[in-house]
Amino acid sequence: MATRVVVQRPFAMRARRWARTNLFDGAWSALLTVVTVGVLGFIVFATARFVLIDAQWEVVLANRRLIFLGRMTAEDEWRVWPPIWLFAALAGYSLGAWSRVGPRGAAASAAAVLLLFALLAQGSNGVRLAFGVALAVAAYALAHAVLAGGRREAAGRRAVIAGWALLVPLTLAILLGFDGVPTARLGGFLLNVLLAAVGIAAALPIGVMLALGRASTLPAVRVAATAYIEVIRGAPLIAWLFIAWFVLPDFLPPVFNLNRMDLVLRAMLMLSIFTGAYIAEIVRGGLQSVPRGQVEAAQALGLGGFETTLRIVLPQALAAVIPALVSQLISLWKDTTLVSIIGLTDGLGGAEAAVAQREFFGRHSEVLLFAAAVFWVVAATMSRLSARLERRLGVGER
Repeated sequence: MATRVVVQRPFAMRARRWARTNLFDGAWSALLTVVTVGVLGFIVFATARFVLIDAQWEVVLANRRLIFLGRMTAEDEWRVWPPIWLFAALAGYSLGAWSRVGPRGAAASAAAVLLLFALLAQGSNGVRLAFGVALAVAAYALAHAVLAGGRREAAGRRAVIAGWALLVPLTLAILLGFDGVPTARLGGFLLNVLLAAVGIAAALPIGVMLALGRASTLPAVRVAATAYIEVIRGAPLIAWLFIAWFVLPDFLPPVFNLNRMDLVLRAMLMLSIFTGAYIAEIVRGGLQSVPRGQVEAAQALGLGGFETTLRIVLPQALAAVIPALVSQLISLWKDTTLVSIIGLTDGLGGAEAAVAQREFFGRHSEVLLFAAAVFWVVAATMSRLSARLERRLGVGER
């Protein structure tokens, strides 16, 4: 029998064939390719020239504490680091337990660490940041080496899930408890992170319960959940933030001084309520996508209504709506900048305050580009984690 010889084409030949097939397949395709490459080339060139040559980044370096922490005093700055260390340890262990860091992920992580060192490696902050990086690397190695398989792995995963659940309340306790930082001094990107974290942690269960309530067979529960969703979605977030500022104290009872609730806490509450209404509709769509046969099979096995919903319907519904759910959470992260209209100074407000200084007057481009980059990095990270979770759960596959 004749032996088949496979001839490997040179890389240049394969590249030309790919370009001819995908980029220059006809006159219209060639025109679109040329125009797109030209526009992208101009954008990259203009951005690189501004970032590397024209920009004066002293306005960011001199005001990084204002941009990141707002008006927090130096005596209270230590409170920020324990939550950061805990987050680093949890993130490192989670990556080691549920995923793997490939070459591209390692390169992106190294670039992020270098950027953080460039911004924060000043005095003792550099040592604290290095400790956080070491914690993340050690937790990643621990998940690979020590807890590989068996009961220890299951216990480790339960522990890290509990750690994520406790991260937000522990952070708030460290920042605000024990004669901590007054909420009026919370600002900068720290305020954005706190608002988004509390909003996500509260809006997810609110949205799930509202979705289940709207799909309930009990008329009273269904009507109440529907009314809540339609009323909240009927007004923009800016209007609800103004309500939180001016109107909400008049409606809160005097029990535990709720009528004197701090403005930051009111903003957290309103962001959670608002986002929960939108998450409810997303989850409701996921509930409707679960085949009726799944419920009938669970009932045939003797499962009750609560167990069927908790173990069969809800996991499938949440897995089906991961892209829309993460998109809503990214929108919440960006919407935290709207708190500036009720007198709070977030990261974007800190950037604007830096420009108001006499020596940096008029340097809007640098601080706005930096603030946009920070928001984009967080949003892109959430999007990447969502895509990785979708691949792991096999969303969209049959």
